Amino acid sequence: MPINSKFSTEVYHARDAMGYTQRQVAEAVSVSVRWYQRVEKGEKLPGSLVMLRLILFLKLDVETFREEVGLLVPISTR
Repeated sequence: MPINSKFSTEVYHARDAMGYTQRQVAEAVSVSVRWYQRVEKGEKLPGSLVMLRLILFLKLDVETFREEVGLLVPISTR
């Protein structure tokens, strides 16, 4: 049963749009390929640090996931 389908869906679509393989993303954020596959399937929710690495590497909007990464105050755009 998926834990966080929104995050997994966003990660999958961003990876696919950028043309990366699952292996490339896993290596870039320092996790195993199998672990990353479980994130994309919604079977695993990464901790704050890995989630932030994924958000930055895949150029996702951090505001969409700020509560999951522990940012309680919106990030200033200044």
